[in-house]
Amino acid sequence: MSSRPSRQAQLRAEQEKKKKQQQYLLIAGGVVAAIVIIAGIAIPMLQPRTPTSTGAAPCSNLQVVNDEGRGHLTPGETPTYISNPPTSGTHNPVWAQAGVYGDNVDITQLVHSMEHGYIILFYNGISQNEIDQLASIQRSDSYKMIVAPNPNMPYKVAIAAWDHLQTCDGVNEQAIRSFTAQFRNQGPEQAP
Repeated sequence: MSSRPSRQAQLRAEQEKKKKQQQYLLIAGGVVAAIVIIAGIAIPMLQPRTPTSTGAAPCSNLQVVNDEGRGHLTPGETPTYISNPPTSGTHNPVWAQAGVYGDNVDITQLVHSMEHGYIILFYNGISQNEIDQLASIQRSDSYKMIVAPNPNMPYKVAIAAWDHLQTCDGVNEQAIRSFTAQFRNQGPEQAP
């Protein structure tokens, strides 16, 4: 009898070896795939987050601004205000109605609206998407709420009411809703 394995035994041994190699390759492939999936999930989570236009931009603390009075402008008079945007002071005898305004809105009319308890959502230098978000907030709760550009203010978004101001780095719907709940219809003059 020969001590050499039979040809059939050799073939079985080679098949077993190939089978084990295939199993190792499948396991290695699975491990690589799992690493890729985990990295695809973990890497974005580890990236520093920047504010997006999802309605949650950081905001300042609420500011109480000194009352600048409630007088009406006389023809040709130009007011100056201590805050930008203003939250009180001499204003146009005609107030602005609730709505979304474009360019050339009269800020003195907006001050008069605040005297009547309006909330003004001022914006400056934000994307059209963020302007649309502010407009959507106004449309969903339009009572005594105005959206208006203010290219002269140093903030992206300012939420203003008579003697009160909060500024944000973009749209923050929660801050707007909270501010509105506190200060809408709280102006010194009850009017439409």
